[in-house]
Amino acid sequence: MKIIKKEDSNYPKSLLNIPNSPQMLYVEGNEELLNTQAIAIVGTRKPTEYGKKVAKEFAQKLSENNICIISGLAEGIDTYAHLGAKSEKGKTIAVLGSGFNNIYPKQNLQLYNEILEEGGCIISEYEPKEEAKSENFPMRNRIISGLAMGVLIVEARYRSGSAITARYANMQRKEVFCVPRDIDKKTGYLPNEFIKNGAHLVMSYEDILEYFPKPKENANIAEEYVEIYQYIGDIPISVDEICRLTNLSIAGVNERLMLMEIEGLIKNVPGGYIKI
Repeated sequence: MKIIKKEDSNYPKSLLNIPNSPQMLYVEGNEELLNTQAIAIVGTRKPTEYGKKVAKEFAQKLSENNICIISGLAEGIDTYAHLGAKSEKGKTIAVLGSGFNNIYPKQNLQLYNEILEEGGCIISEYEPKEEAKSENFPMRNRIISGLAMGVLIVEARYRSGSAITARYANMQRKEVFCVPRDIDKKTGYLPNEFIKNGAHLVMSYEDILEYFPKPKENANIAEEYVEIYQYIGDIPISVDEICRLTNLSIAGVNERLMLMEIEGLIKNVPGGYIKI
């Protein structure tokens, strides 16, 4: 187990841009995943067979396209999201609502081990002895959405942890995607409600990929941009954070960001700038 503090250079850049970001993270597995492009997949703990299939297929296809899948290791949709992604290129991150000595639910202990064995990552903001308390899980959800470029809701009830995750995503200016569902199903209420209120209706994993262009590799960067460009990656980074990392003025950073955007090197997205 490793501890990553907020002031460390390998602390997830995406979490620096959210309110109430954790002061430290306990990490097991591939910590490099914490600074890669990622989508969160969340939903009910009691999914239908359709929901299980959709969660697993979306996770697998996105991960095949080098998108890391984030979820909460819970029963139901979370489990199938991790199962779909854990063996693929993008891998998966599980965010716990307890410490590493108290994996919850216990029936997912095997999945926990498989994620680590297959190159994934497990994180928690709670010290290892922390038990799984009900008040921990809503707080955990801000990290799930905070690490991701967007949140996909598959099946979920009106009052649920998925609703909390989606609301955190809205607060963090992240995209919310929903798979539509039958109007007479309780687990269809939340995704349909969010679609009605402006979330993206998606019918395939390609619908999600369209929102997040892959960054260019080996781009020829002018010398005057390098100081800023080195900190811009797959995860949106804010102007304030770039200023902190470079010790440059806001005016100087904004000028170079504008020029790089005109030249097609970066893009302004919800949460900050990414490479394109």
